[in-house]
This record gives sequence, C-alpha cells and structure tokens, in this order.
Amino acid sequence: MRQQRQSACFLQSDIVRRDMSAVRAQAESWFAAGLSAVIIELTSVRGSVPREQGTRMLVSVDAALGTIGGGRLEFEAVEQARALLRAGDLAQLPQQRTIALGPSLGQCCGGSVDLTWLALDSNTIAMWPPSAFRFELQIHGAGHVGQALLQALHGVPCSLTWVDSREAAWPDPLPSHPLTQLQTVYSESPEEVIHQAASGSYVLIATHRHDVDERIAQVALKREDLAWVGMIGSKTKRARILSRLEQRGLAASALQRLVSPIGLSNIKGFGSKTPAVIALSVAAQILQTSSQSVGVHLR
Repeated sequence: MRQQRQSACFLQSDIVRRDMSAVRAQAESWFAAGLSAVIIELTSVRGSVPREQGTRMLVSVDAALGTIGGGRLEFEAVEQARALLRAGDLAQLPQQRTIALGPSLGQCCGGSVDLTWLALDSNTIAMWPPSAFRFELQIHGAGHVGQALLQALHGVPCSLTWVDSREAAWPDPLPSHPLTQLQTVYSESPEEVIHQAASGSYVLIATHRHDVDERIAQVALKREDLAWVGMIGSKTKRARILSRLEQRGLAASALQRLVSPIGLSNIKGFGSKTPAVIALSVAAQILQTSSQSVGVHLR
C-alpha cells in the first residue's frame, strides 16, 4: 500500500539552479582543484550587442563554459585570457576594456561593450551575480504537451514549476539545461499551487482532465497580478468553462484574461495539433508576451 502523504503538496525534486550558477559551479570546482582560470564578464552594454549585461563565461587554457555572444568579440577575449594563462601572468589581466563592435572588430552589431577579465579566486566566486530569468512559468500537466513544452523551452533563461496530481507523471530523468531552473510539484489539489506563483508569473493549464483545468483556471483568473493565464483546448471548451466560472461569480474582466486556445493563431494546417507544434507555438506566444512585461526576474 502506498504510504500516506503528510501533505498533499510537496516538491518532487529539489530546485535545480542553473544559468549563471552552472558556470559558477564549474568555477568552484576548478578553484577547488587549483586550476587557473579567467572569468570574462560583460560589465556594461550599449546599443545592439549579442548578450546582456552581467553575462559571464569561464575560460581555462583548454576549456570554456558559457558564452558572451560568440563571434570575434568572444574569440579575441578568450584568446587574450588564454595567452595570459599560458604565460602564468594573470596579474596582467586588463581590468576593463571598452570595445566598439563595429570599428574595433568589424562586426555589424553597431553597439559597444565593456569587458572585464577576472582571475578565478574566492572573491570572484563570492561576488557572482544572481541568476536572471526572462519569466517564471507554472506548467500544469506533465503529459505530452507539458513534456514537449519543456523541450521547446530548452535553453531559454526561465524559471519553471511543473505541477501534476499524478506522482509518476514526470519523465525520468528530468530535462535539464544551464539556463533553466526547474522544479516539479506533486499536488492532489494542483489549483492550490497557483497561490505559490510569484507576481508577474505565467500559468499554462494542460492537465489530463477538463475538470482539473477548470479548477486551476478559476484560482488563476482570480489573481490579477499574473502576467498570463493560458489553457489548452478548443473554443467550445473555453466557452463552457467560462460560462460555469461566470455563474460562480467571477468578474467579466477576470474571464477575459483566459487565453484559450493557446498558441499563435496563425499556426494551422497539417501537424498543427501535435504536441511538438503546440509546444513551439505556445513557447513563441509566451516569449512574445514576456517581451512586453516589466522585465527580468532575479533570483
């Protein structure tokens, strides 16, 4: 007999913090092993540039983790770091250099950056910047669409909470990427997990039961501070659920916030209802919507 749960809601796995922390974890490992390395950071950016301010990469003589945008900018920055590593003269690392991508490197971006080279030591590890996420998303449902959405968001800097009322719903092993923070939550009342979402979060509802979708939608739509609430299904499903929610007293302004069907409206034709295409379409919709939100969440 399955052991009785003390709580109907618990973390199936610990939060896996990645993004900057993946590079930081490697930095800590290299430092503990006594390996000489250099941190290259975009300390300031102006105009059109390939990566955001605060982006870091880690470089040793024969390895590199992370990227400051690739191209000639990264190539020359890495080469300069490695030349000093080979010479064993990290005291000569430039503290900061302003580089105009067009005039200096012949790149077409048109912007400029301030680059900083830092020797790997306990101080640079302690001062590591926090991870940044484009958005925080609760995915309700670990079925085909939920799993496909995880693949579609592979590599996107975001924080994901994956919720299901079935204990064995998630794939094993869980997908992972250095830019993504992921936690799974098992709950017999998944609608209660909505209360844990941070203000400005996104919620996608795609469970294995329409009545569960309805319960989650009811709680989510009552929260005016959520950035986006989407539910998988047809226009008919949306109309029926909204009708019942209206009878329960939900305001018209709350009901209008439900995005359903989900995904970009112009994705039609053969294969448009497969989990992979739905997931790609929803990922694009969330990315498009998040570009209009207040900005990046720091954790």
